[in-house]
Amino acid sequence: MADKIEISKTELLYDPLFDKKPDLKMKGKKNTVFKALFIVIITFFVGLSLYFSFYSISSDMYTYEENDSGYTLQQFVGKEDDVTLHIDYVRDEKGVSDPTKPVTKVREFSMSCNEYVRFIFIGKDVSELQPHCFYYTKNLMAVIVDPENPNYVSVDGVLYTKDMKEIILHPMRNHRYRTALEAGITAPAGDATVELFLAEFSKKYGDETTVEIEEYEKQFAKQAFYVIPDSVTKIEESCFSDCEALRYVDIPSSVKEIGSLAFFKCKGFEKITIPDGVKSIGSDGFSYCEKVTYIYVPESVEFIGHHAFYGDLGCEKIYLGAKNEDSVETGENWLPKKSPSSLKDVEAVYGQERSEN
Repeated sequence: MADKIEISKTELLYDPLFDKKPDLKMKGKKNTVFKALFIVIITFFVGLSLYFSFYSISSDMYTYEENDSGYTLQQFVGKEDDVTLHIDYVRDEKGVSDPTKPVTKVREFSMSCNEYVRFIFIGKDVSELQPHCFYYTKNLMAVIVDPENPNYVSVDGVLYTKDMKEIILHPMRNHRYRTALEAGITAPAGDATVELFLAEFSKKYGDETTVEIEEYEKQFAKQAFYVIPDSVTKIEESCFSDCEALRYVDIPSSVKEIGSLAFFKCKGFEKITIPDGVKSIGSDGFSYCEKVTYIYVPESVEFIGHHAFYGDLGCEKIYLGAKNEDSVETGENWLPKKSPSSLKDVEAVYGQERSEN
């Protein structure tokens, strides 16, 4: 097993979510014109916010906005005891729902970086989940979809489109949930059963705050992998992002597209297996998989996005089935670096066959 590779914060030379590169050398006074433009932009967005506030409903926890088919969940702000999120109807500050106001859409980044929610329940009327809407929900164990929903389905807490052609989200703590199911703990169906589930889970596995995380995670090691069904053709943006506990994901040959940030910061990976048949790998698709020592990109891949393998510092080389660099379109800085301090990319070796080791 490769030694853990530390990356300093200064190595993040761009924002992978917004593809925005900071100018690290910018100093001194800002241009007067820039200031004026900035004030105009801020004023515009403040005015826009006030305008839309007339069409929105807010509480301490939830913010909604009316749309053409119902309501959009704009933002969810939970507290420590808010371990569930219900996306079904507009809810007030006490969590009481209004069945006359169905939630049909969830806005991108509506609850990103939430550290308390363990379960998300999606109602039957939800028809649109925008990319990254549940980004970095660090303790999320499962997404559970109403069986009557015609657009989405969940399998062991993992979220798919109803036709099982797109895998949308593997929650960061789903390996723990699958371990609990295998041990016979009953899957929750609502708030009351969530409490029962968490009580049984804690009784069996303890509390990660009382022991070393490495020791705690050993109990879930058997499920530290995931097999994607062979019906899937697309891995959505941020699907496995920050799933650091996963050691391996089996990607079937049916997959044609790997979305941006799909495997971002999967730090437990030591090998990336991209099957023949994949045609595109999105930006930051596998970036910061620090322990990876072997990467093979098959000849079928026609496009590799910017920073796709950036920060994969365990690699000596990256092997491609493409005949030469003109045979595949690549974005900026798609290759790993030789080391955290190096400006040089690792070597891309073309015309290779997959290693079976």
